[in-house]
Amino acid sequence: MEKFMDFLQNSNYNGIGFGVISILFYLSIYHFILYLENKEKFYLFYSTYAFINVLILVPIPYNVFLQDIFFAFPDFFIELDSPFKFASYILFSYFVIEVLHLKNHLPKFVRFFNYFTLFGIVTYLVLGVVEIFKPELNILQGFFYFVFLPIYFFVMIYGSLLILKIDENVKSYILTGSLVLGVGAILSAILTIGQPAEIIDKNFYVYYIAVLVENLLFTYALAIKQSKVYKDKLHFQEELVVKLKENEELREKLNQRLQNELTQKEERIVTLAADAESERMAKAKAYYEREITELHLRSLRSQMNPHFIFNALNSIKVFLIDNDKDRAILYLNRFSKLIRMVLESSRKTKISLGEELEIAKLYLTLESIRFEDGIDMKTTIAEDIRLSSIQIPPLLLQPFFENAIWHGLMNKSGEKWINVELSKLEDCHKLSIRDNGIGRKASQEINGKRTMKKESIGMSLSKDRLELFNQSELVNYSFEIVDYTSPDDSGTEIIFWF
Repeated sequence: MEKFMDFLQNSNYNGIGFGVISILFYLSIYHFILYLENKEKFYLFYSTYAFINVLILVPIPYNVFLQDIFFAFPDFFIELDSPFKFASYILFSYFVIEVLHLKNHLPKFVRFFNYFTLFGIVTYLVLGVVEIFKPELNILQGFFYFVFLPIYFFVMIYGSLLILKIDENVKSYILTGSLVLGVGAILSAILTIGQPAEIIDKNFYVYYIAVLVENLLFTYALAIKQSKVYKDKLHFQEELVVKLKENEELREKLNQRLQNELTQKEERIVTLAADAESERMAKAKAYYEREITELHLRSLRSQMNPHFIFNALNSIKVFLIDNDKDRAILYLNRFSKLIRMVLESSRKTKISLGEELEIAKLYLTLESIRFEDGIDMKTTIAEDIRLSSIQIPPLLLQPFFENAIWHGLMNKSGEKWINVELSKLEDCHKLSIRDNGIGRKASQEINGKRTMKKESIGMSLSKDRLELFNQSELVNYSFEIVDYTSPDDSGTEIIFWF
């Protein structure tokens, strides 16, 4: 035991100190590489924190090449000892904030600490400028040891008490590592304060051990963090595959049923063609052709835009990776509800305007995830209107909302909104869908003829569906498009008359 203690007390001569510095340097490089690969801020803060500790410890060990580095730049290490320690405490604090997601758990405390850090840095820089002109004052070290450190100590104690209440799986390793370093630093100070250099050298192993244990615990915590992120990504990918398979099975079943109906209708047309007279045959053929067209349209309506499905699921994946499971579950539920409503409505020849607006609102909510400030949808309905009494073809409005987003609002900066207004006229209802996008003309200039051709096909299909609906339901529904080209009032308005 005595020999072991002699070995520890000789840490600045036998390589223990050099070994601790080497480990810190390796951890600094390793976690900086992890930051470049993952872009997680806590890797960068920890890497910089470990490297600053390397610079602080470089002047201490003897009889190793590190001593040559110190003797080559003695003024550099002496003058920057206090700034290095100041930076070390700040970097450590922001490492803890990032790795434990304190911005989400403790936003008020993080804001307070930001102000405290800003005050400390500004004060330190001002005192540094003063000391440059009057070095005999030596006020930087006085501020650091007698002002900043005591306040920082109490702030950290308060923050640690708050951290104990949050739900983070690595908090115990972070707090334990911090406690070990704090106890080690205090114990080392007690053993060496006011003592000659040889006594300080003998007891410096306490601080080396504390630094080593702290950084190993931090490294282990980061390893757990990285493993959890990988498992969450893998789990989400598995769930995503399952959902996509379920949606694909539903789509295949629906398409198969529609295909069977098409086959039956075509067989009936062939049978009628053989027995009916030419005039009767022409009428029957036209009737069944309209039904076949309607079945084709229903098949098209049952298949949501794959780009929209991918964007919605990808946004949910981002929420899970960012540990924002509440928002991920919320949008996953909305996405499932939208798919279910679309599949249910595709089986009907008509639905109420209230159901159609609910589908449109769900669709708009999911699409707006890709916009930083979202899309504001405002719905105004006159009090004397019952939405359930107005029947329209299913998914009639969805292509117009899609055009408003992809061709109007996607390329617009600033505020984005879509206003839906339903009013009652003397003999009909008027539905207005107005957006403040860039307008069809500007969209055509940006996206070219290919985009406009796709949009015009969607408009043509909507017009054909309305005509078919008018014939079958004996109504006279119609719509028109109004373009707004003023610089202060741009956008597009679709006006329906029901």
